[in-house]
Amino acid sequence: MKIKVDYIARVEGEGSVKFNIEGGKLKELKLNIWEPPRFFEGFLVGRKFDEVPDIVSRICGICPVSHMTTSIRAIEKAVGFIPSLEIKNLRKIMSLSQIVASHLVHLYMLVLPDYHRLDMLFSRENPPSPPFTKGGKGGLLEEIKRLIRLKEAVNNVTAIFGGRPLHPVAMVVGGFTKIPSRDEIGKVIKGLESIKGDALDTVKMVSKLHYPDFRNNTEYVSIISKDDYAVNEGTIASSSGIEVEEDDYLSWFQEEEVPYSNAKRTVMKGRGSIMVGALSRLNIKFGMLHPEAKKAAEMIGFKILGKNPFLNNIAQAVEIVHGIWECIELLDAFSIGNYFFKVNVREGSGSALTEAPRGMLYHQYELNKKGIIERANIVTPTAHNFMSLEESLKKLVNENIDKPKNELSLLCEMLVRAYDPCFSCSVH
Repeated sequence: MKIKVDYIARVEGEGSVKFNIEGGKLKELKLNIWEPPRFFEGFLVGRKFDEVPDIVSRICGICPVSHMTTSIRAIEKAVGFIPSLEIKNLRKIMSLSQIVASHLVHLYMLVLPDYHRLDMLFSRENPPSPPFTKGGKGGLLEEIKRLIRLKEAVNNVTAIFGGRPLHPVAMVVGGFTKIPSRDEIGKVIKGLESIKGDALDTVKMVSKLHYPDFRNNTEYVSIISKDDYAVNEGTIASSSGIEVEEDDYLSWFQEEEVPYSNAKRTVMKGRGSIMVGALSRLNIKFGMLHPEAKKAAEMIGFKILGKNPFLNNIAQAVEIVHGIWECIELLDAFSIGNYFFKVNVREGSGSALTEAPRGMLYHQYELNKKGIIERANIVTPTAHNFMSLEESLKKLVNENIDKPKNELSLLCEMLVRAYDPCFSCSVH
């Protein structure tokens, strides 16, 4: 029996899953990321260093801040510029707001339909009915209104420092070209305060979904810091206890090509597949979460070092609480000052790792003495997750091999969505 999911719906980008079952056993399974490659690494060569952040932000319409931040950090390291703590804090606010915004879209728009099964509930013959059309507690309309409130508040955070919420323009090499007034920041803080209850309700909602009973065998990886819940810089750490400096990334990780996909997959040398993202972050650095996020996790009984990738959804919900509360605190401490410094160009190379919404993101650049890019290397979270996701799909099919074809296909799609891949980023 051959099963093909030619187009995986409700993910960012284009991919498919195809597998073959013979005699009650899985013979072959392939995750094919067939979105056409876009060659960002190639056409960055020859561009000026200060053009790079704007260009790489176009790799993704969901996580442009992550690509901008990572490229800026790598370029600043190449030219020897050390940003101030104030600039670092503003960049952290930007990154946190984007992580929260991305998680919201994923959970409410991409994940929830799997568990509500709206495609089966609603049709011309069977139109929507309560609780889906009412605004009461537990209704779909209530969830949509909650999403809109949450998304608007966090988008305002990104926009106030970035100039706009999508593909910001004010965050550049050397700092920020635009700084808002205290009054503007006060309005943003008030907006975040108003959605605290919505954030906690999101955690409760996501925790009540009925997830498949499944465990994978991958190694979890994230960046860590002794001081905080690392987002924009730190040391690479794994669930098996490995710690690696950021600049040693290429000594420990390698990209591999597969003949049936336009995306490369990245593994730890000599160790195999890894998983990055919200679940990996919580599994490795739960203790560094904001106290309110810890309370939210404890409220729903979340346990660290869980091996079920479907729980990545719950981990994202917990990070929404973390991001909102930490943004409020960082904004409260913000002071008006100089947040832009001229960067002196020199020949050099630099690399940086950050935590994008979907996990660990790596950028590396080589510049000549005129500040022109001579080489670019980008490794995305989905490339890091590719092999783990494919292995998890194989294990999931084997454990549910007796289920009907349509149920098996749905389970595979749900698992892919739980990983929250960005196929467009992976074919950069």
